[in-house]
Amino acid sequence: MDQASARQETARQEKDQSWLKEQLRIGMGGGRFPADSWLRQDALAELYGVSRFVVRGALERLSEAEAIEHVPHRGYRVRRWSHQERLELTEARLVVELAMAPLMMARRTEALMEPVRQACAQFEYAASKGDGEAMFLSNHAFHRALAVLAGNRQLADQVNWLREQGMRGAGPGWPKAGGVERSIREHYAMVEAIDAGDVLGLQGVVQRHLTAWQERITR
Repeated sequence: MDQASARQETARQEKDQSWLKEQLRIGMGGGRFPADSWLRQDALAELYGVSRFVVRGALERLSEAEAIEHVPHRGYRVRRWSHQERLELTEARLVVELAMAPLMMARRTEALMEPVRQACAQFEYAASKGDGEAMFLSNHAFHRALAVLAGNRQLADQVNWLREQGMRGAGPGWPKAGGVERSIREHYAMVEAIDAGDVLGLQGVVQRHLTAWQERITR
């Protein structure tokens, strides 16, 4: 293989690894690969139609990002957040997202609200079908669209990064204690508060939304 071909092959493999990494992240967020489950290279290669080399590269990237953990002589396992880590992440999100609410009210436009409404409806539809991965994607689309309303890319990037850290390890989620139905209600309540220009109402819903997991694990 000449140098040009070698470079093309390397680029293709890196692209495949990036693609698979994202698919695995979606799988973890959507419940296909729950916390503490093992990620077997042969099974993943067959499931996604890629080589073991691509699988290994994607798993190494996820391990570096602490989404999964490498257990010597056993393989890769989906990491679970500790209770303290989840508390700290929730606290950080609350600080940023509650502070963004006034900016979202001041800078919202109907054009910016349309993606919020669409993602809200898509999440509800995915939930009605029991499609965990589609729920995961539409939930993130909803919250990303909300962050855009603030009109500040730095804040939006920060809140998106904080939220997506939750993909690193699963804990009590939507299926428990009516979590899906509650998330749907709270999504629509956020839209209603924004439409009404109710900053305090929006902040209240956001706080309940972000801390719901704490209620589920104490029941």
